[in-house]
Amino acid sequence: MPRTKGSRDRDYEARRQALMALARRHLSMPSGRSASWRDLAAACQVSVPTMNHYFGNRASLIASIIEHAEQEGVPYLAITAQPSGPLPESIATLAAMLSRGFENGVLALQVIGLAEGFADQRVSASYLDHHLEPVITAIATRFEAHIQQGDMKPANVRFAAIQFLSPILVAHLHQTALAGSADYPMSMPDFIADHVANFLRAHASAPQTPEQPLETPK
Repeated sequence: MPRTKGSRDRDYEARRQALMALARRHLSMPSGRSASWRDLAAACQVSVPTMNHYFGNRASLIASIIEHAEQEGVPYLAITAQPSGPLPESIATLAAMLSRGFENGVLALQVIGLAEGFADQRVSASYLDHHLEPVITAIATRFEAHIQQGDMKPANVRFAAIQFLSPILVAHLHQTALAGSADYPMSMPDFIADHVANFLRAHASAPQTPEQPLETPK
């Protein structure tokens, strides 16, 4: 009995996602960062024509990996966009969450997006539109909420989001992706704590002091 069109579509998408997962795993390894299209096919245990059938070309595969990762990250973006208490607590929580994300798979996506994006405009557009900009927007949304609450100074929240994210990303690239931990080790918790303190010094609103009561005439 022939399969229905819906069944064929589900099978096709399931196979495509399985290939994306294998390719992402290979590209995340140091040995896979310069993988050719043929190397990626081998890592996925299929032929080059099969890869062509599902993705068309390398840039399309990388873009698909990034776009699929965006779907996986939707719940985390929602958490990122919401304050988690007063500004000091919220900023510390956000920094820790971003750092944990980089330690658990997100950093590899940065490496793929940056390395492949520098070489191909289609990939760079996908990395910006489906990963970096959504993260920046979520952080900016959190900051805007704090400004509205009054515990963060008025600021260009997009600038502030980039200023907050960039040092954490660079620190993880330095220590992990570039293997800096071997020759230039540093304590990531200490770095995060220092970064949070600096950000709060720059952006936290001054504590509100109650107005002095008027002296009553004697």
